[in-house]
Amino acid sequence: MRTLLLLICTLSFSITYSQPPGGGGGQRGSRGGQMQERPQREVEEFDASKMAGIFAYDDATVIKKLKLKKKNEELILNVRKAIANYNRKVQEIGLLNKDNFDTLNVHMNAIMKASMASRGQDRGNQRIGDSNDGESDIMSKARALAKEKIKPAREAVKKEAQKLNKTLEAILNEKQYVRWAKYEEAVKEALKPKQASNQTNQMRSGGQGGPPNGGGRR
Repeated sequence: MRTLLLLICTLSFSITYSQPPGGGGGQRGSRGGQMQERPQREVEEFDASKMAGIFAYDDATVIKKLKLKKKNEELILNVRKAIANYNRKVQEIGLLNKDNFDTLNVHMNAIMKASMASRGQDRGNQRIGDSNDGESDIMSKARALAKEKIKPAREAVKKEAQKLNKTLEAILNEKQYVRWAKYEEAVKEALKPKQASNQTNQMRSGGQGGPPNGGGRR
């Protein structure tokens, strides 16, 4: 853990001081003789627990998604038991990794904040053709390190998810299990980090650097 802290602090220091001083405000573009400032890009905070897949299902929501009828009391009870067991196991994984997650959250969010601040400072005096490869390399190394630290917990959560799926597959009929699979996939998708983009706003405000070939969001 000491090695992790030293490496992340070094990465954070490098981001803060690797950029040239001066420049102040954000990058500006011109349209019709007017200078307009680009909006800042919003970045979702790093959440190690979320990245590891730590999540508790709400059994009432699961019952509703599966469209189980009240008369199927035994089936509903078995589904609730399976969900409760999964939630308990995943909660245990989260507790065992809490210190690791907290450390990663503090330092990764500090690195991301420093990166965004230095990027905004550099926009005012960055020339066309300049590159942020150094900064990107630092961020990619930090993320790779965090991913490696989270991997054991993530693998443990996957095993519990596999056990839950096997249990539900054994007690649900085909249609019910298909509904479960769709809901599970939707939950996993919701846990993925969102990457907000301000490219459209940049184009509207007259800034440079829009998507190549006039491309839009897909």
